[in-house]
Amino acid sequence: MRTVGKCLDHIRSMDGASAIEVVLVDNGSTDGTFAAMQEFCRANPNLWRAIQETKPGNSAGRNTGIMASSGGVILFIDDDCYPDRDFASAWKAVFAQDPGLGFGSGRILPYDARQSPLGCNTSTTIKILTSSTFIQRGFVQGSNMAFRRQCLIDAGMFDAHFGAGTPFAGEEWEVAVRSSYAGWTGGYFPQPSVAHDHGRFVDEAFVRGHYYDIGAGAVYAKHLLTAHASATIVEIARDIRRQIRKGAAVGPLFGGAMQYYSTMLRQARS
Repeated sequence: MRTVGKCLDHIRSMDGASAIEVVLVDNGSTDGTFAAMQEFCRANPNLWRAIQETKPGNSAGRNTGIMASSGGVILFIDDDCYPDRDFASAWKAVFAQDPGLGFGSGRILPYDARQSPLGCNTSTTIKILTSSTFIQRGFVQGSNMAFRRQCLIDAGMFDAHFGAGTPFAGEEWEVAVRSSYAGWTGGYFPQPSVAHDHGRFVDEAFVRGHYYDIGAGAVYAKHLLTAHASATIVEIARDIRRQIRKGAAVGPLFGGAMQYYSTMLRQARS
């Protein structure tokens, strides 16, 4: 609830906001968030709606929001992100330039310089990824991302085993990998920008980073069981080298993989 009001104010202030379809998904909050969303939507009931998804995890929430929306291109932000005024129009321009573009991530600026840079991407350089490649983790971030609806359909939507509210982070990266192998190109585009007010400082960022590493191990574990297992192995090796270079532990990657397999086995037996 700390950031929801400010997030909604920024959405309301976007260029042409009254003509933009806005779907707000509450994923089991108990702090008045859903009431604030409902109040926001009363100003434009034809295009703005607030819905609830009781199944834990933001992948479940994202899928519910997708099904409730109608647009051909779907933009995603989190409730601690404040979009620029031209956020929607910038994404519209990005997708209009390339009909083969299925997904993208935008610039994520730190709202407060004292907070950890974890979860931000301040690059001003466009980067395009060809289809049928294993996307590097961190390339697509849920704080500012966009997908064509058809891309998500082709990929099979978000996997509810992943995302905040579940044991495994990385739902946006995981669906981007499937999108790429479904034949869609992806990219990073600095024009659509948000300010990320995540509120995490050094200690909290360390805990969050550990959660991200466990999620990465789970994503790798899932894709080792697919037709692109060989590409997954190559990316695992690259990730381990990156972790070692920055002095980070690699144990959480392996731990996340084992936890994922254990979860899948337990579910198969139930």
